[in-house]
Amino acid sequence: MLLFLNGCYKQHTFVASAVVVHRARREQDHRNRPWEDAPVSQLRFGAADFIANRPLVCGLSNGHANGARLTYESQATLVDSFERGRYDAVLMPSIEYLRGAGRYLLPGPALVGRSAPGGIVLVSQKPLEELKRVAVGECCRTPVAALRIVLAEQQHVFPDLLVEKRLNEDDWRDRYDAALITGDAALREAAAAPTEGLMRFNVAEMWKALTKTPLVHSVWVCDQESQLSEIRSTLASLCAFGLERLASLAEEIAATFSMDAMVAYDYLTRTWSYELGDAEMDGLRALSDFARKYDLIRESRLSTIPTA
Repeated sequence: MLLFLNGCYKQHTFVASAVVVHRARREQDHRNRPWEDAPVSQLRFGAADFIANRPLVCGLSNGHANGARLTYESQATLVDSFERGRYDAVLMPSIEYLRGAGRYLLPGPALVGRSAPGGIVLVSQKPLEELKRVAVGECCRTPVAALRIVLAEQQHVFPDLLVEKRLNEDDWRDRYDAALITGDAALREAAAAPTEGLMRFNVAEMWKALTKTPLVHSVWVCDQESQLSEIRSTLASLCAFGLERLASLAEEIAATFSMDAMVAYDYLTRTWSYELGDAEMDGLRALSDFARKYDLIRESRLSTIPTA
C-alpha cells in the first residue's frame, strides 16, 4: 500500500524510514532462519510416520532443514533400509539400537514416553496375572519389550506375544486375551469410551513404576563418523523448531485426523517428551539391563558403543 505525504521531503523521509524498517525486519528474519545461507544439505533421514514423531521431524517437510530429506517408512522395514545404506540417520526403536543396529547413538532429540495415557495401551479381557496370549503389532518393537519386562517383573507371567496384522479389528478378542495398542491407535484407544468387558492398562505408567525412569521409545542413530557434526546440528535445529510450534502442529494434526486440537496438544505435551537427557539415559540403561535379563538382547552395548 502506498501512502502519499504533503511535501517531497516528508515523502522521502517516510520512504527512507520504510526501507530501514524493512531492512531491520529482513535481518531479523535472517537471524530466525539461519539455514538459508547454510550449504545445502544432502542428508537423508528416515522415520516412522507417527503423530508422536512429528515434533522431531516436521521441519524436514517445510524447508527448515535446507535440503535434507525425510522418508517415512514402516518400523518393520526401517532398520533394514538403514543398514542397506538408504539413510544417513534414522529415528529407530531404542530396543533395535540396543540389539546392535547403528553405530552411533545421537544425544539430544529422541522420543520418550511419559506416564500420561495414550502412549502404550494394553487392552485386556482378563486380569494381567491370567494372560496367556497377547496380540502385538509388527511395528511396536520397544513397547513389546517394555510389556514383556513389566509383566514378568510385576506379575510374574510370560504370555505369548504374537504378531497380529489385523490388530485394529475387533476379532482379536476371539483369539487373544489382550492386545497391545501403540502409535496413533493408542491415542484413539485412550480417548475412546470404555468398552464393556475390557480393561485398559497404561504400559508406560507400569514401566515408570517399575524402573523410576521414563521409557525411551526411539532414538536417532547414524553410522558415519564424518557426518556426526552435521547430523547433530540438523537434528537439534529440527527439534527446537518442532517444539516451538507445538500448538500449530497440534492444530494441523487435529485437522488431518479429525480430532480436537486440545486432545492433540495434550498428547504431544503430556504423553511424550523429546530430549535424551540424564534421566532418559537412565531409562535406556534400565531397558538394556532388563532386556538382557529376559534375553531380548544379547549384551549391553551402552558401555561399548560410542555415542556421538
